[in-house]
Amino acid sequence: MHMKKWSKNFNLNAGIVEPTVCAVIAAYNRPEALALCLEGFRRQSFLVERHQEFHLILADDGSGPEVEELFSRFADTVSFPATYLFQPGKDWGKLRMLNWSVIEARAERMIFVDADCVPHREFVAAHFEELTPETVCCGRRVELNETATSTVNAEKVRNGIFESPGWLAGTILQKQTDFGGPHGFYLPRWMARFATCFTKNAQPALLGSNFSIYRKWLMEVNGFDESFESRGLGEDTDLQRRLILAEARFVWITN
Repeated sequence: MHMKKWSKNFNLNAGIVEPTVCAVIAAYNRPEALALCLEGFRRQSFLVERHQEFHLILADDGSGPEVEELFSRFADTVSFPATYLFQPGKDWGKLRMLNWSVIEARAERMIFVDADCVPHREFVAAHFEELTPETVCCGRRVELNETATSTVNAEKVRNGIFESPGWLAGTILQKQTDFGGPHGFYLPRWMARFATCFTKNAQPALLGSNFSIYRKWLMEVNGFDESFESRGLGEDTDLQRRLILAEARFVWITN
């Protein structure tokens, strides 16, 4: 099996609307989780309300054929550009795939997310509004326990149930949601800016499953360090250290 690349929808709006953001999903198997992630991207306000394009790349680090088939069916049902990148192999090669994604991106603004994360409706718009050429925007995530995760399905993602205050309050009361450490949830922008003053006093820290950056910074620091052969060994910290040395400024994204 060889490396693979294909794209769809690049000619639909050619010369009319060009992507202003590129979102990269890092994937490895788990098509059921990826399906929910893709549904989240389908309903982005950036597309539905603002009528702006983004380029979506799936960086597939050696998954089975189900992942490509799922993404291909998804790409056939949306109007924005979608690119599939695949490399075979049993070893962990996520960072190699992310570097390939940087090369293939059709926009300077880049957002990175993992396939087991479901983006809320304002996810792309929030990164687009907050990111500047001088900054790296650091976001967080909400982690659900097994009970809450078992209730997640595509229809509920499409209906936005997981973004409702009532559902969120219920998971907190039932202790199904973890907000400790590197976690967070979406608030309207004005509310998030106010809350940030009290809840995010720590130095912004890069989390690979939710951050945005201009491509020029990744080019300047030679991208992600592919010498990391397993996740959780400090690959995010390494990238942040090199970006700081390059004088990029890290900020919390208010989402």
